[in-house]
Amino acid sequence: MPGQRGQGALLRHAGVVGNPAAHSLSPAIHRAGYAAVGLDWDYEAFTVAPADLEGFVRERCADPAWAGLSVTAPHKEAILAFGEPDEPTRLLGAGNTLVFDGGAARIYNTDVPGFVRAWRAHRLAAPSSVAIVGNGATARSIMLAVAGLGAHDVTLVVRDPARATTAAALGRDLGLAVGVQLLGDGIEQVDLVANTIPAAATAPHAEGLAAAAGAVFDVVYDPWPTPLGQAAQLRGIPGLNGLDLLAGQAVDQFFLLTGSEVSYELCRSAAGRELSRRAAL
Repeated sequence: MPGQRGQGALLRHAGVVGNPAAHSLSPAIHRAGYAAVGLDWDYEAFTVAPADLEGFVRERCADPAWAGLSVTAPHKEAILAFGEPDEPTRLLGAGNTLVFDGGAARIYNTDVPGFVRAWRAHRLAAPSSVAIVGNGATARSIMLAVAGLGAHDVTLVVRDPARATTAAALGRDLGLAVGVQLLGDGIEQVDLVANTIPAAATAPHAEGLAAAAGAVFDVVYDPWPTPLGQAAQLRGIPGLNGLDLLAGQAVDQFFLLTGSEVSYELCRSAAGRELSRRAAL
């Protein structure tokens, strides 16, 4: 079983690494999972600068008490240097999960199945046409996910078309009809508008994006609603946000790290409770 870890006498460690990482909801999700399945593990957030990433990862990979790491921005591309990526991770050029095994590491990208799981949890019809705002690692993951859901046409809505080359090439390799256009130029009606860039960058365009969407996904979850999320709500358009993706990807990540299964609902609830707790402070 991938990532199987016994409880034994050795306290097991896992965590999320990013720069920054203190805001991450992953500790709340994974700790809730440990409680649910009866694992005596710990999970912390680690802020690590890019220059220190190699030393941080290699030290933990060599420690048999460490099961692995969740990986968030800006390290999702850099971690490919530290282990053997699976095929989706290699295709995307970015991963979000490191699983340690006897001094070696395997790398996975659970954002892809995580988006599919979140989409299906909302019982939404498979999207045929999609506009993705952005062209980074998350945008590429969404592109692979919607291709798996049956999408045929994807438009990359970007601030700098020259930087969309990699994402556009990936879409074509997946057999998608790919277009690229500037953010703010307006888009044709699509089944899904997926935003992967900061809320402030989409704020001036939120109304136009929502007007063209059958459904909306915004990777941002705090604060919520974002301008795009609010515009979708006012129009009665179904929407997902970053908590949905975070919970969806955590299901597979938890299994890879522990060998135990948790539900999407448990992960989503844990993330929501932690966000509410922080808001009340």
